Parts: sequence; structure tokens; C-alpha cells
Amino acid sequence: MKKIAGMTDLKIAGMTGRNKGFTLLELMIVIAIIGILAATLIPNFVGFDTEAKLASTKTNLNTLRTRVNLFRAKEGRYPKRMEELLETTYNDLGVQKPYLDLMPVEFISSNSGNNTVKNQSSEETLLGEGGWVYLIDKAKVIIDWTTPLENKWGKVENQVPSDW
Repeated sequence: MKKIAGMTDLKIAGMTGRNKGFTLLELMIVIAIIGILAATLIPNFVGFDTEAKLASTKTNLNTLRTRVNLFRAKEGRYPKRMEELLETTYNDLGVQKPYLDLMPVEFISSNSGNNTVKNQSSEETLLGEGGWVYLIDKAKVIIDWTTPLENKWGKVENQVPSDW
């Protein structure tokens, strides 16, 4: 240590040679505080992903149904298959636009999303594999998921997405 104007040793706020680390009690207090914070904050974030996936899927389902109705209004008929929404364009104030730019996804059957499409009649059995089903004879879009939802889905537990 340097001597400064008559001082023999410069001590820093109570630091001595043997006081260079944290005590076990100090470490345990910090760990307890972190544990309490984690216990109060983590439950607030758990479930947000399922709520977001559910909201996104329902919104995408409504978008598809709206686009089928727009197709009917503009073309004078319902699409024969859902891919027509991607292939057919309409005039929107002088701009040719497709009814859909891309097929939206549903997040019920897959965490990463599923945008597969099956075109079938309402008499045919749903496979329950996920994605979208376009019921040709009813001009209706449904989710291809026939299993009741688990409790992780919250308010919609036990609902069957294909019934939405």
C-alpha cells in the first residue's frame, strides 16, 4: 500500500487481508431473493405462448373464412378448392391482388405451425392431422384437429378445434 500524507496504510471501506469474499450467509440470502423473484415472475409468463398460439389460430381461421366470402362476393361463386385463394386475383382499386398472399398457419396441432390444406366434402371423415380443411360442399374452412384440447389451453380446454 502507498503512504499518503502521513497515512501508513490505505484501507478501503473495511477491507482487510482476510475479508476478500462473500460469506455463506450472504450467498444464501442472495440465492433466496433470486428464488423468490423467480417464483413470483415465472408463472406470469407461463401460458402466454399457448394463449398467443390460440389467438393466432382463431384469427387465421377467421381470415380464411372472410377471404372465402370475399371470393364469393367478387367472383360470384365459392372457390372449388382453397388454393384458388392463392391463385386467383381480384381488382382492388386498379391493383390486381390475390385473395391470399400465403396460407396462414394454425398452431393447435404443431408448435411451429401447420398450413397444410385438404379439400374435401363434409361427408368425408376428418383425419385430425392438423392444418386446414376446406369443406367444398359447404364452402367452410375448419381446423383439422378432432381431439379435445388439454388443460394447457386454458379457457378452451375440452373444446374440439374442428367445431369452431
